[in-house]
Amino acid sequence: GLIVTSAVYMTVVEGFRPTLKSIPRVVIWMNVYALIVFFINTAIGSNYLMINHKPELPSLLDLLPEWPIYILYMEAIGIVSMLILYIPFAIKDLRTYYLLNKDNASRLDSILK
Repeated sequence: GLIVTSAVYMTVVEGFRPTLKSIPRVVIWMNVYALIVFFINTAIGSNYLMINHKPELPSLLDLLPEWPIYILYMEAIGIVSMLILYIPFAIKDLRTYYLLNKDNASRLDSILK
């Protein structure tokens, strides 16, 4: 819960916001992190991030293919989730862009007259 809370806090209170450039950076660093966790899991016999195998208990991961293909599906689901969460920021950016261009176009018209 603190991960979500900190993301909301940093966006709302501190004024940070995601960009489209953030998504590839998140994907790359998540893959690096997952690779490190894979080797740690192998060394100590754990399954953090469910990277080494699916959980023994039934879960939504049972709907995905077997290891290692389900990892690619989880990554795709993560990317789609990030894109969906980015939609409000994209809408705000588009509105700002069109408002600025509209204002600039009207200013140009008034200067030319």
